[in-house]
Amino acid sequence: MLSDDAWKLYVEHANVLGRILLDEYGLKMVLHPHGDSHIETPEEIARIFDATDPTYVNLCLDSGHVVYGGGDPVELCRKYPERITYVHIKAFDEAITRQAHEKDWPFGEAVTKGASVCPPAGLPEMHAFVDALAELDKPIYAICEQDCYPCDPSFPKPNAINMRTYLAECGLGLA
Repeated sequence: MLSDDAWKLYVEHANVLGRILLDEYGLKMVLHPHGDSHIETPEEIARIFDATDPTYVNLCLDSGHVVYGGGDPVELCRKYPERITYVHIKAFDEAITRQAHEKDWPFGEAVTKGASVCPPAGLPEMHAFVDALAELDKPIYAICEQDCYPCDPSFPKPNAINMRTYLAECGLGLA
């Protein structure tokens, strides 16, 4: 949790950096809510977006980290449609996430214990999330990922193929 002075400085610098990136480089800055960070919960996400300039400060909607922080990525699509320019598509197991918060595990420990999962397991429900992204009706840069560290080196490729196949069934990308 940031102190009031640190929060004020964070907001001020986010606006300045976002303006520099857009005005001087044509890039949109995105903030990425993340487990165990100062922007994790729905309240913290609302706080930063209420305090920053929507012209310069956008959202990297990481569906897994939003779920981990107790939020709903579909709701964020409806609440901040103009600010979503970048998406990390992933899912988190509801029970392991709840246990992580109850036992105050660090985010990395929650991941090690299986909090991050391959859809269709976990939340958000991907059909609803893909539909909410489609309703934004604009170009969005998106990546599909899963936090899975440490893991056996043979795990990522077949897992990514399974995720990609499932997301295609949800209407994301090529079938």
